[in-house]
Amino acid sequence: MKDTTKALVIGKLAVGEKAHILRLWTRKYGPQAYIIHSIRSNKNGIRPAVLLPMTFINATVHHGNNDGLEKIKEVEVVKIWDRLTTNHIRQTLCLFSAEILQKTLQNGDASSAFFDDFIVMLDRWDTSNVNLAMSANEMLLLVWKHLGFNIDSRDFRDGCVLDLREGVFVSNTPNNSDFLSLETSKELVYWLRDRNNLVSKTGRLEITNGLVLGLKWHYPSLGKINSLEILRSITF
Repeated sequence: MKDTTKALVIGKLAVGEKAHILRLWTRKYGPQAYIIHSIRSNKNGIRPAVLLPMTFINATVHHGNNDGLEKIKEVEVVKIWDRLTTNHIRQTLCLFSAEILQKTLQNGDASSAFFDDFIVMLDRWDTSNVNLAMSANEMLLLVWKHLGFNIDSRDFRDGCVLDLREGVFVSNTPNNSDFLSLETSKELVYWLRDRNNLVSKTGRLEITNGLVLGLKWHYPSLGKINSLEILRSITF
């Protein structure tokens, strides 16, 4: 079956001298792996730039009824990002986002609403005057939301902390260390209620570490996030 779907590039793996396995998050089918037999710099082939993390494409794909890798027939870039591919902070955010998506999206997970929300977020990151300080946390919160662990600021009361295992605000401190501190929980809530509110550097880092930890509770195979150290060194 041949079909066309919008997709984001979330990973690639070289196979042999010319072939690549391209990992896409497709709007219609969720995460999918496709084989590309060659990459060319001319207009008749799939160009190397198309393989960058978070490239937004329209892919004509072939889905068969076997267990082998599917094939991409044609690729067209839907939108050329102005800054996501040229600014080092934005490039790191794209790399981090791609790694999180690769490790959390499951086969069969297809949510057009989640995909569309992600595109809106990337489009905002690509603008010139956007404040990127909380961008990594914005992305992680979006992943939490669409995977069923939405954090609702309306549940917050003075004295509450965010329980990272359950993804909810609790008034009694959990009997473990997996929660945001009182001050950071408050900073997060103020930011959720108004994205113009500033979060301290310490708070941003604690939120990032906490949200990743929370994902690990639900995805034990998440493992080490290799791009996290790079992200920390650039944005915190």
